[in-house]
Amino acid sequence: MMKPLSARDPFKIGLAAIVVIALLGVGVVLLSQANVGKETYSAVLAQSAGLRAGEAVEVHGVISGKIKKVAIQGTEVKVDFTMAKNIALGSDTTAVVKVATLLGTHYLEVDPKGSGALPGGTVPLEHTAVPYNLQDVLNEGSAKLEELDPVVLSKALASAADVIGSSKDQIAPAISGVAALSDVIAKRNTQVAELLKAARSVSDQLTASSPDLVELMKQATLVTQEITSRRDAIHTMLVETTRLSHALTSVITQSKADLKPALASLDSAIRSLNKQSATLTGALDVLAPASRYVANALGNGPWLDLNVHAPLIPTDEGRCALGDCS
Repeated sequence: MMKPLSARDPFKIGLAAIVVIALLGVGVVLLSQANVGKETYSAVLAQSAGLRAGEAVEVHGVISGKIKKVAIQGTEVKVDFTMAKNIALGSDTTAVVKVATLLGTHYLEVDPKGSGALPGGTVPLEHTAVPYNLQDVLNEGSAKLEELDPVVLSKALASAADVIGSSKDQIAPAISGVAALSDVIAKRNTQVAELLKAARSVSDQLTASSPDLVELMKQATLVTQEITSRRDAIHTMLVETTRLSHALTSVITQSKADLKPALASLDSAIRSLNKQSATLTGALDVLAPASRYVANALGNGPWLDLNVHAPLIPTDEGRCALGDCS
């Protein structure tokens, strides 16, 4: 059965805790020094150009490694650096030392080129470059200095010293501002690298989507052409409608004098026809009962039924008196 923590010796507990913390610290240091997922390469330079261990290694503007060691090797300088394993360095890979800030920080710009693997894992001297070569500067400067007039140069330097001396209060803040700007740029280097990665991702996405964009632009062109065609048709229709309207207006204007008498005669004829219609309507109203009576009289057979009183048709005595007793 395990003892509770309160029953154990505090000294032993503290000692065990210190050992565990020490082991964790050693583990963290070893992990930070281990190149997990990294590959070590070398580059031969004509001179170090101020490059120091711990400075960055960039590929196309993106931080991809770190300088491990800068050592003199005879008349040359050998630089050991680490790179991500997913970056393949070909046989024509180049390495250039560049200045990162105005305060003198540098970085190694590596440009993977060529096919196959980097021979010996080392970028040769003919494939490297530095910002300047001190010996070349001295050799070129010596010849130029011999051409200068020492008297004129002395006067120029004295004048420059006077100007700088009188402007020291203004120059100091300017230099401080440049130093602060360089410090900000150095601190933002990682963020700039992330921004460049994101920009490259967007660029790759646009490149992958370029066929779709081209097809979309083609479809947009067809739509634009159709709209233009419809617009031209509508414009033509409006022009022709305007012409027709002008023609009708001209016809009406020209025939106005001839149409007025004709319209007056037509109005008179319509009034006459209205009167005749009223007369015919009255005749039909009167004729309707008479027609009904005639139909009733002729409806019993091929004869006409009449109901007439004696004065209109003579009686038998009357017919005899008239000589018709049959």
